[in-house]
Amino acid sequence: MSAAEQIDPSIDHYLAEFSRIERDLPGSDDSKRVRSTELKRFAETGFPSVRDEEWKYTSLAPVEKRRFEISDEAAAIDKSALDAFMPKGFEAHRLVLVDGHFSAGLSDLSGLPEGVSVRSFAEHLRDNAGVSVKAQEIDDEPGSLAAMNAAFFTDGAYVEIASGAVLDKPLHIICVSSGAHEDRMTQVRHRYVFGENSQATIVEHAIGLGDKAYFANVVTEAVMGRNAQLKRVRLQEESERGYHVSAFFGQQRRDSRIFNHAFDLGGRLARIDTNSRLVDQNAEVHLNGVFVPTGRQHMDNHTMIDHDTEHSISREQYKGVLAGHGRGVFNGKILIRKDAQKTDSDLSVDALLLSDKAEVDAKPELEIYADDVTAGHGSTVGQLDEDAVFYLKSRGVSEEGARAILTYSFANALVEQLGIAPIERYVEATLLKKLPGGEAFADLA
Repeated sequence: MSAAEQIDPSIDHYLAEFSRIERDLPGSDDSKRVRSTELKRFAETGFPSVRDEEWKYTSLAPVEKRRFEISDEAAAIDKSALDAFMPKGFEAHRLVLVDGHFSAGLSDLSGLPEGVSVRSFAEHLRDNAGVSVKAQEIDDEPGSLAAMNAAFFTDGAYVEIASGAVLDKPLHIICVSSGAHEDRMTQVRHRYVFGENSQATIVEHAIGLGDKAYFANVVTEAVMGRNAQLKRVRLQEESERGYHVSAFFGQQRRDSRIFNHAFDLGGRLARIDTNSRLVDQNAEVHLNGVFVPTGRQHMDNHTMIDHDTEHSISREQYKGVLAGHGRGVFNGKILIRKDAQKTDSDLSVDALLLSDKAEVDAKPELEIYADDVTAGHGSTVGQLDEDAVFYLKSRGVSEEGARAILTYSFANALVEQLGIAPIERYVEATLLKKLPGGEAFADLA
């Protein structure tokens, strides 16, 4: 970009920030050339605005007006700071990143089974000059924020599952924003590479500490070999002053399966893009999500499932619970291309408004170019059944308690599909604590 070109002050700041840290970013010279290309793409596009159709309901003005800086190193935090975010009884391998940097002291990657490699992405890039900062198997990672991440990311998790290997217990990846300094940003990128007939469960957990403003931008890439299976759980518990954006890009080969469970419970503003492309026959993807904006939280989920060829399956179900001045957005799109005959697809979103000041925008979409498919979509927005509230009140339950129980039941239908009991109990308890009157019933979890 020439000096003569007019540059937005916010973009100019990030160009300067990149120049400051470029030398310390992991990766080969080739990787750094890719980073520079992605930085240019971000600079040319800038932050998304409400003028963009994909962002019409979510303004990033609060992010754009601040000047976030990369943390040069992880803040020193004690393990006890993470105790409140650790599901009881959850046995897992653990990789912890603090302020975008791998923390060996907080991680535990001992005892990984044969054929499973889990390590810091930065370390993997330093040890392997031929590894790209972007997965070569994934053709497109749209969006200026994904480009920003590719330019700036400092670390993440690199997971490789060899053909036939099975991860014996879940991998718990914790991304911590320490809150040690005002206006810091974390740029984290994960990559999962699955060989044929491999399996793993991975829990991505974003948490924020302290009361300072920060920006977290996370990208996850999953390259699925034939008959591979990934169960991915995403827990978002950023702090009240945290701005969180994340994107998932899945590339699925024949007979591969992705089960994606997402729970958005924290943050001041959260925008999540979940994308999967089914490029071979009999690939299958399931997307389940629960978003619970309360107070003045804003949560926006966008999904894109691309059926590229015949005989593939997708299922997508999201539930939103909105209280106070909470704002929720859901835009789910299923694309069935002309060669994707015999596709079986279904999409639904249901939202529950607990306040007359809460608001939700739901837009399920089907774009179909094949003529031999089964596809459906639906959306509902409503309030609690007052007859059910009255019934519980007549049994001695307070009005707040009755509404909390009914709301819990509404959202819990998706939580129970996880199949990981400690995570289910943790999400259920966290959900109840967010609901008006729900904390008194936390023992239901």
